[in-house]
Amino acid sequence: MVVLLALLAALANAVASICQRLGVEDAPQKNGPSMGLVRHMVQRRVWLVGLAIMALGYVAQATALHLGTLDVVQPLLVSELIILVLILWLWYATALRSRDLLASGATALGLGVFLYVASPSVGGRVPSDGRWFGAGLATLLVVALLVVLGSRGPARRRALLLGAAASTGFALLAAITKSMTNVLVLGVGGVFTSWQLYAICVLGLGSFLIMQSAFQVGPFTASQAALILVNPFVSILVGHVLFGESLRGGATRVALEALSLVVMVIGALGVALSPLVAQVHDERGDEHLLRGRGRYARWLARRSSS
Repeated sequence: MVVLLALLAALANAVASICQRLGVEDAPQKNGPSMGLVRHMVQRRVWLVGLAIMALGYVAQATALHLGTLDVVQPLLVSELIILVLILWLWYATALRSRDLLASGATALGLGVFLYVASPSVGGRVPSDGRWFGAGLATLLVVALLVVLGSRGPARRRALLLGAAASTGFALLAAITKSMTNVLVLGVGGVFTSWQLYAICVLGLGSFLIMQSAFQVGPFTASQAALILVNPFVSILVGHVLFGESLRGGATRVALEALSLVVMVIGALGVALSPLVAQVHDERGDEHLLRGRGRYARWLARRSSS
């Protein structure tokens, strides 16, 4: 059930990416975010549908985190890239390069082997306030350091550092979300008096803004690579520190776990760095328009011409 929910969250994120791309394709071309772009997006039904699907994906992720562990759910979200490639291939008839296929296969192989070999255990620890404070402070200091380092320098390096900062923030956000679900099962009223809800709002908004800055200051491929690379590793560490989650030990298993993670990361980076994925997320790009290219749109075009 945990794996299914995490994959549903990844599917929702991939579909939301497509919908939000469709929502900005005919927006006025300007450099960087603007209020005009925001007004255009909220007036586009397909963009709002994408936002709703993203919210449903977060609910699926939160449920998976409640039932499972950070070191299972967060790595599984990397499969969003594979699902996105499959959508572009099956629905939009986009030609795939052999490099994209190999990268997708490596991602799936590395992820599958890691989950099989590691068999992460559910941590029985309920984090104390002191442990939350220490882990939260350490994580936020890392985020702040990465933001400061990413405030200057070449565009690609800035995008990498800010992407890493956002990814680190999202890893802590996942841990707080997991904690909030434990409060939620005791009653909805308790959520509004819990610190987790307000921490999620502040940390979620802050990480989102840092991510948008990463997209704006440099190439999308650089920021996306950092987002993909950092989150699973930080999540595994945070899960161990806060909840006592652990991977199966032994020299052979640890070596296989490390190797499978390396294969997964290399594959995910290969997909993230592909122009195929980058153009879907690039609001300023005009070379990869999706509108009118889907199977339904092509069927309607054939029907109207016949």
